Parts: sequence; C-alpha cells; structure tokens
Amino acid sequence: MINNINNFGTINFYESNFANTRTESKQVEDVTPISSSDSDIPDSIIFTKKARQENKIPTIIEALRKSTIGRNDKTRAFVQELQSWQKEAYIDAHYNAQVMYDELAKIIPLPFGYEVFKKHYNNTRY
Repeated sequence: MINNINNFGTINFYESNFANTRTESKQVEDVTPISSSDSDIPDSIIFTKKARQENKIPTIIEALRKSTIGRNDKTRAFVQELQSWQKEAYIDAHYNAQVMYDELAKIIPLPFGYEVFKKHYNNTRY
C-alpha cells in the first residue's frame, strides 16, 4: 500500500500490484541427508572409541538383547554379557552402576530394575 499526501490536505491511499508483479524467488536450504545406518546407532557415552571405529555398537546391542532370551536369571546373564564387552574394551568399565543402567535403559528396554542390576554389576549381595 502506498500513501500519497498532496499539498491540498487530502490523503490518497491506493494499492499497487508492484509486490505481486515481481517474481518470487524461493530460498533453498542446503540439507545433508542422514544415512540410515548412522541413525540406527545410538549415541551413548558407554561405548568406547574402539567400538565406534570398528562399528561394533549394533553387534553389542544385539548381543545384550539376546543375552536374556530363555534365561531365568536375566539380570545375571545380561551383566555377564555386558562385562565380557567391557573386558574387550568396547564398553567403558569406569562408569558406576547408576550411569550404566540409565544409559542402557535409553538404548534397550531392560526387563529388570536398577537395584537388581546394581547388585550383579557391583558383585554385592544387597
């Protein structure tokens, strides 16, 4: 809209199609696609650099999931599998039970609670 004020005290308002006559330029974003293999791999602090470099994270997660299948002592089986990956330096063994449980719960649905996990992870009775 253009305002036109002349010397006689009248104000004339008129619309111009000037804005509509220009060709609109579309802005294009530069988007980098995420490969499907990268999006499937969870980003967690428990995995070591070695696990990332050798692309072992999906293998580790699958092994942890399968460790509880058909076992009555699911927590013990899970922790044994976890500790075997820690011995091979694919999972960082320096995190306490709470951090390890929280990080694993983000990645895998765990069929047991924290207290039971802590008991087996720390090798304590209570």
